[in-house]
Amino acid sequence: MGKRIFILMFSLFALLAGSAVAADPPAAKGPFADAVHSTANVTYKDASTQAWTWDRGAITAVSSSSITLKRKDNQSVTFAITDKTIVRNNGASYAVSDLKVGDAATAISQSGSAVIIRNIKGDGAPAGGSASPIEGPAYQSVNGTVNALYADGTTQTFDFNHGLITAASATSVTIKRPDGQSVTLTIDSSTIVREKGQIGTADDLQVGYGGLFFSQNGALKLAACLKAGRQGQGQQNGQGNAGPRQARQGQQSQGSQGLQGQSTGNGVQILSVSVR
Repeated sequence: MGKRIFILMFSLFALLAGSAVAADPPAAKGPFADAVHSTANVTYKDASTQAWTWDRGAITAVSSSSITLKRKDNQSVTFAITDKTIVRNNGASYAVSDLKVGDAATAISQSGSAVIIRNIKGDGAPAGGSASPIEGPAYQSVNGTVNALYADGTTQTFDFNHGLITAASATSVTIKRPDGQSVTLTIDSSTIVREKGQIGTADDLQVGYGGLFFSQNGALKLAACLKAGRQGQGQQNGQGNAGPRQARQGQQSQGSQGLQGQSTGNGVQILSVSVR
């Protein structure tokens, strides 16, 4: 099993040059908008691979041993709660007992067990905790594939690459991954950029910036988590929602694999990317 995991924040999480994303940036939706379930397979710098599953829905039951979510596709999914399960919201950690029925949440799971429960929204959502930096699943990630299921039953598959921008133009962007490989992706008016949680523009794709890049058939759909000179780290500050290293290590010792992400309301979180 690999020792590295990728933030699948994701949600990602999930996120060129030459044109803005929209006339009204806040209205722009990413490719993971309305995703209710996603799976990701990630390759890391040490050539290990890991798999994560994300589900988002309303909490219909929660106890010290399990949590059940009802997704927008009307499917209910139940995950085991273990001593390794971490609850995260707005950059802080909380207890499972802080979760309330009726709130919306994203469960990042491995082999039926909730590794991370996060992006909790609702009147009972935990708040007020001290923000703390933690290594997330993106740590030393290289590339992978994300399969997303949407509330209307449709599916889409995305490739993602994690790396540093080495070239950018009005029509393409080239990134260098932690494994030393370079990847060039085309960009157009449908490409979305997210920087520090905000909708950006093509001008934000600058040489020297690192991030997560989601594409289909070689076309960049989402560039996310852009930070100057940050490649292969996967650690977020108190403002972020990364997956804890200790949770990953605990799950790995049980023979499971993983990835995490982040979301902003309706979408599943992929790779520490806001995937609305």
